[in-house]
Amino acid sequence: MIENSCQVCRDLIPLVKDNVASEESRKLVLEHIRQCGACKDEYENGYGTLPEMDDERVLQKIKRRLFFMALATVVIGALIGIGLTEGPGVFYNIIIMPLVGGIAYFALNRRSLYFPFVLFVLSYIWTLIKYIFDSSFPTGGIINLFIAPIFMSVIYSGLALFGIVIAFLLKFAFRKEVDHEKDN
Repeated sequence: MIENSCQVCRDLIPLVKDNVASEESRKLVLEHIRQCGACKDEYENGYGTLPEMDDERVLQKIKRRLFFMALATVVIGALIGIGLTEGPGVFYNIIIMPLVGGIAYFALNRRSLYFPFVLFVLSYIWTLIKYIFDSSFPTGGIINLFIAPIFMSVIYSGLALFGIVIAFLLKFAFRKEVDHEKDN
């Protein structure tokens, strides 16, 4: 029972020291430290203080989470855009694909130039599979079956590349503006 009471006391000591604990909690801690030398020592000397934060590790963790969130956004956006290919929402891709390309630029930096190629391959495969399973072969034989998906894939890749270029130019412009403000 004293072990549980010690744990409760150690949890309450910082609150009592900061004068934010209730009167009942304060009395509990003061009564306990009269009987327990270890808790009294912690109360007086502050051995139970929080360790120093490692800022570099915290920043790396935040950057990693932001990277994966941006990457997930890129993948989900690309899949939504590809999924809209044969429906009435195909024209939303004029907005979706450049936006996905811009997010890819901020998430992947220089590696974002690979994204239009990956998007080309994914949209080509998606459209080819859709043609095969829907039996909606383009007229003109088997060769047109493999050529027809190229059209939409090139458009999507071009729109994503357009978004990457816009994001690059925005980053470049804002960096120049910040440099100009530092000089003045």
